Amino acid sequence: MKLTDRGKETPLMKRREQRVLRADSLTALSRQSGIPLSTLKTRIRALMARGISRERAIEIALSRPVGPQGRPRAHDP
Repeated sequence: MKLTDRGKETPLMKRREQRVLRADSLTALSRQSGIPLSTLKTRIRALMARGISRERAIEIALSRPVGPQGRPRAHDP
């Protein structure tokens, strides 16, 4: 890969650190709530398909906790 003059001026790691998340982005919201981004996007897409506005769908998706994954385990007393 050929580096440009601008790319040669700043090292790669320094350029990555300059990236700042917007507070209202889905990535920032998913990190704050602890929900994986793909799960959040899927929930929003499903709610929007039902006719709910995007802003309201984001609120609903963030309010639901992520449940345990996989097969439920039997609890023998």
